Amino acid sequence: MKKKIAMMMEWVRPAGIVLAYFFSEYLGTDAISKFHILGPGIVILMSGTVAFESLFLGEVASEKIGYAPSRAYQIQSGLSNLATAMTALLVLILDWGRYADATVVTVMLLFFILSAANHTATAIREHNMKPVNLMRPVMTVLLLALLLPPMINALTQ
Repeated sequence: MKKKIAMMMEWVRPAGIVLAYFFSEYLGTDAISKFHILGPGIVILMSGTVAFESLFLGEVASEKIGYAPSRAYQIQSGLSNLATAMTALLVLILDWGRYADATVVTVMLLFFILSAANHTATAIREHNMKPVNLMRPVMTVLLLALLLPPMINALTQ
């Protein structure tokens, strides 16, 4: 069952990103309000699902990526991602403004950029050619392409 849930996460993320994008376009009235929905929404989704996998799916999540399981490290990493997701939720609900939106998105993007570099390094150094491992850098580039233009738009208004 855990294996199925872990593989579902790879579909939940892109579907959730599409939903966040459409909600931001439908509910947002200007660049700032659209980014306020899109940015923290995607952070909650991405960091929240990574936290869920790390904290509850453990070895199955490691196996999917091609990493050796290390529960202590996974729990620590999961808690960090959970903290990011919870901060994004606060930023969204309490409407702390576009700079808070941009900050939480920047933290998430930096995490995924560094994580993508790590995934790329393991693909090269350890020949870890698992599809999920190889997709992480690609998904990071797509996240950057999706989030940077609206973030810059919101910050320049």
